[in-house]
Amino acid sequence: MIKDGRIKTVELKNVRLLPTDVDLFSDGSLLIVQSRCDKEGSYIERNARRYNPNGQLIDAFTLGDGINSVQIDETDTIWVSYFDEGIFGSSGWNEPWGSDGVIAYTKNGQKLWGAGTYGIIDCYAMNVAGVKEVYFYYYADFFLVQLAGKKEVNRYRVEGEDTLQQFIFDEAGFIGQVNGNVALKRFRIRNRTITPKGKLKLVDENGKRITGSVFMRGKYLYVYGKEGIYKRKL
Repeated sequence: MIKDGRIKTVELKNVRLLPTDVDLFSDGSLLIVQSRCDKEGSYIERNARRYNPNGQLIDAFTLGDGINSVQIDETDTIWVSYFDEGIFGSSGWNEPWGSDGVIAYTKNGQKLWGAGTYGIIDCYAMNVAGVKEVYFYYYADFFLVQLAGKKEVNRYRVEGEDTLQQFIFDEAGFIGQVNGNVALKRFRIRNRTITPKGKLKLVDENGKRITGSVFMRGKYLYVYGKEGIYKRKL
């Protein structure tokens, strides 16, 4: 883990998952989640595990199958988005845990809220910037919705042929990563409509182009380049 320029390593004990998502609670405990979750008869896999800062397992619970993204807000609410198999069922799930498409859970995995009224078929992308800025983008409507206090406060129509995989708002509008590509695009926001404007090139402090995996969360954009990890607040 990297915080304030410092690197901390935590050795996790008793890990029985193949983690696809990792995030931190406010007390420093660590949540790891496995995207897929098996169900066979009455057996349901616990695909979420919480560890204390010393790496010891302190809780395990189920968040369902077909998880696309897991993010924790400042109130320790766990936000989970699901892709189609998690919404409609797979791996033995006749009544899918993630049928709402986006669900908010307590710290120990109890459901608080679900986006069932949106008719989500696949939640392509989510960005939790805070309890008043929870954004999710979904199919089939291709809307991007903002929640504040688990209530909708904004809804944007996203236009263009590309599908957003990640996104972030900034002062100039909107930046998105599309179709799983490393390349980013700049988007324009006008009248609650988000439209593509052009490709975006990332450069370092010397003007040298940065290439590598991109991660967006809250107001921050991260790039895992050959020379290191780059971080920029937008």
